[in-house]
Amino acid sequence: MSETTKILVVSDVHGRLRDLRWLLQNETADAMFYLGDGLYDLNAALTLCREPVPYPIYRVAGNCDAGYPDPTEGMAPFAGVLFFYTHGHHYGVKMGTDRLAESAGERGADVALFGHTHRRALVRGVGTAATVFNPGSLRDGGSYGVITVTDGECQFGWKRVPEF
Repeated sequence: MSETTKILVVSDVHGRLRDLRWLLQNETADAMFYLGDGLYDLNAALTLCREPVPYPIYRVAGNCDAGYPDPTEGMAPFAGVLFFYTHGHHYGVKMGTDRLAESAGERGADVALFGHTHRRALVRGVGTAATVFNPGSLRDGGSYGVITVTDGECQFGWKRVPEF
């Protein structure tokens, strides 16, 4: 019997604390990747949540998280998939998604997660390049990513925080 794992991907909150709180309190998941530009918002939202979040949050600092001690990139194995995750300011803007896919693939990653551009994106990996996924921006459009992993195979999608 197959087991499905659900992973949330959030980036670029920029003060949309209400939307982030809704997401943390209402969306179920097995893990979250938090891709920066709002680490202070994340801490505030976690403090305001009624219940502790029951899943791990893998987080990296973005270019707007100045002085934050979190790293700017990381690697995490989860549900049989190796994820490389970064805010994406360097890769997504300065070097492009092709270089991000190649660099993540060179590190052994299957999937590379990035934010910063505020555009939802999915670029399937070719050869040794990782699949590249951008959840969009929680600030611009209320978008966040959802990855479901079944038997090591990823399905990528986007959701929006509802209007309330």
